[in-house]
Amino acid sequence: MSDRCDSCGDDGDDLLTVQRIYLEFDESNQPVGERLADEFETWCIVCRLTYPHQEVQAEA
Repeated sequence: MSDRCDSCGDDGDDLLTVQRIYLEFDESNQPVGERLADEFETWCIVCRLTYPHQEVQAEA
């Protein structure tokens, strides 16, 4: 995990590892699905509240 938010660059205390969710639209701009990004990113709380994502749980 990075020590800065990969989305906005913030270096706050509440960073988590996430996978970005991309929304998919049809030709009339209606949402038809979503897909997960291939890579993991580190995001701050503001970016997690703003952008679609899925939190990545640490393996035990």
